[in-house]
Amino acid sequence: MSSDLAAGIYFSFRRSNGHPDIWAEPEIRRLRKFPISKTSGPRGALCAPRGLLRFPKCAFMWLLVHRIAFIGSDGIGERTLAWLAANDRKLFRLAGVVCGQDVRAGRGMKLQKNSIGKLAARLGLELLQTDRPNGDLLPWLREREVDLAIIFAYGHILVQAVLDGLPLGFLNLHASLLPELRGPSPIEGAILQRKKKTGITLMKMVLRMDAGPIYGRLSLPIAAKETAPTLREKLGSLAPSLLMTYLPGILDGSLRPTEQDESLATYTKMIRKEDGRLNFSLSAAQLEAQVRAYGTWPGSFFPLGAVNVRVGRAEIGPTVDGVAPGAVLGLREDFLEIAAAEGTLRCRELQLPTRKMLPAKIVWERLTAATELVR
Repeated sequence: MSSDLAAGIYFSFRRSNGHPDIWAEPEIRRLRKFPISKTSGPRGALCAPRGLLRFPKCAFMWLLVHRIAFIGSDGIGERTLAWLAANDRKLFRLAGVVCGQDVRAGRGMKLQKNSIGKLAARLGLELLQTDRPNGDLLPWLREREVDLAIIFAYGHILVQAVLDGLPLGFLNLHASLLPELRGPSPIEGAILQRKKKTGITLMKMVLRMDAGPIYGRLSLPIAAKETAPTLREKLGSLAPSLLMTYLPGILDGSLRPTEQDESLATYTKMIRKEDGRLNFSLSAAQLEAQVRAYGTWPGSFFPLGAVNVRVGRAEIGPTVDGVAPGAVLGLREDFLEIAAAEGTLRCRELQLPTRKMLPAKIVWERLTAATELVR
């Protein structure tokens, strides 16, 4: 009887006799110490470690001992972490989670718990919180014998020595259809550029930003009134399906990534507070897209009298002849209309500093001092 067949029978015997936790086998823990044969393929492929015949009943289960870590700091990765935790001990072992430090934010500068860290604690997973990944990360991963790390919106650049430090390397989930929209703000970028679709890409991490070879992609349409928070939620929900499809092939070595076409690469930028200022020399369509893209942060605002007014919701109106871009045309029905280079921006919700977002009509009535700005 071959060792593979014997292992299959042994595996079935243990499961049928009330022993679901095959990971408790000391042979499996010891098996990880054996070097991998370089003649049979990369580590993680269907190749036999030297010394495997000493433990033939483990041959069938050998592919199941890959240890994975999840790395992320943004709420978009919560569903991915939950999926990994739900599949722990099935295709892999989830060895731990890495996220950024808790930060102080808000008016009271209260300490805000990292959403990934909170979920990891709730799931009872080992957690490392660090904003110094190039110093702290690799020793922590190696101590836990991690073979592969999956990164989703971590917010830090890893040096080559770290990327080369794991047997199967690092995978990255990126919220765009690479090579389009590389960089730190692909969700906002997709809305700003008024794209019809976007998606999630699973790639191998390399030193260059989002330039690694691609294992797979999944796409979804962008709705006409899509905002950054709603699109973020949809993409976060899509990521587990991508891993479900491609991770098994990556772990067993049967799937090879495809290089990106550099001629098709586009880039997004780090969003700053000043990017939220509405520039009425642009078209109303571009401004309306900005309002939807920057709704959470930094917001979209324009000066009205002595204050900056934030726009919460807006629509596109027809062009009004004879007015300069930026001219406030006044209240029309229940929206405040402002001229743009092409068309008008119809603001339906506005917010004064330190106040709540309110219907434009209420805010306009409170700004009677600004009536000289009306045509």
